[in-house]
Amino acid sequence: MTLGCGASIAKVILIIVNTIFLILGLGIGIAGLVFRFGTDLLGDKIKEAMKSLKVDVVGGVNVYDVASSLSLLLIIVGFFIFLVGGLGCCGACCQNRVLLVVYAIIVAILLIAQIVGVALFAGFRSEFDDSVKKGFKDILQTKYNTTGNDDLSQSYNALFNLYECCGVDSAADMPDNNLPKECCASSNPCSKSSTDVRSGCYTKLKDQIDQYNSIFIGVGVSVLVFQLICVIFAFCLCAAIGRDSIV
Repeated sequence: MTLGCGASIAKVILIIVNTIFLILGLGIGIAGLVFRFGTDLLGDKIKEAMKSLKVDVVGGVNVYDVASSLSLLLIIVGFFIFLVGGLGCCGACCQNRVLLVVYAIIVAILLIAQIVGVALFAGFRSEFDDSVKKGFKDILQTKYNTTGNDDLSQSYNALFNLYECCGVDSAADMPDNNLPKECCASSNPCSKSSTDVRSGCYTKLKDQIDQYNSIFIGVGVSVLVFQLICVIFAFCLCAAIGRDSIV
């Protein structure tokens, strides 16, 4: 089937954009894998500490499960986008209207779902942060034991050691004046009056999560733009194929 100039351009653009789409989808999937398996936040050493922090704004689930689910979602969405990009390339190369229509509908639904997801995340972000911080302080005040003779306290001590921090905003959040040795750079015994008491953990934990934001936002915005372009050109190519088949 010979296409007109405009349809041929649409076909070439679809192939190029979907090739980029394949790369971006793969990038999101890999970012999800790195977040799941390459960060200390989901490591076994501080697993109990992360599980003890509840997030009320999302039904009372814990931070560990939220982060784990987010990483899994990124992996699934990334590789789903990769597969959809492959579908778009096949539809454009083969000039198959059925594949192109299915592809355009899937991408349009995915585009709407992503926009809704971003809006929900933006709306709950501040509440999420406040809930985690409050829960963190409550755990330290009511369940944490400075001596570290239980699994939960040991997990928090591992958190203090891993991120070189102490307390939530500062060591003042700790329940006792005597602090675990992980709260000081070198002083042993360690106390709130020690000169080398480490800064709070919340900012450091938040910074580790936020360092992935630029990656997710950059890739996410690029994917949204490419998705919109793909939907437009897929329907344009479908229309051109339909006209040529009638002629």
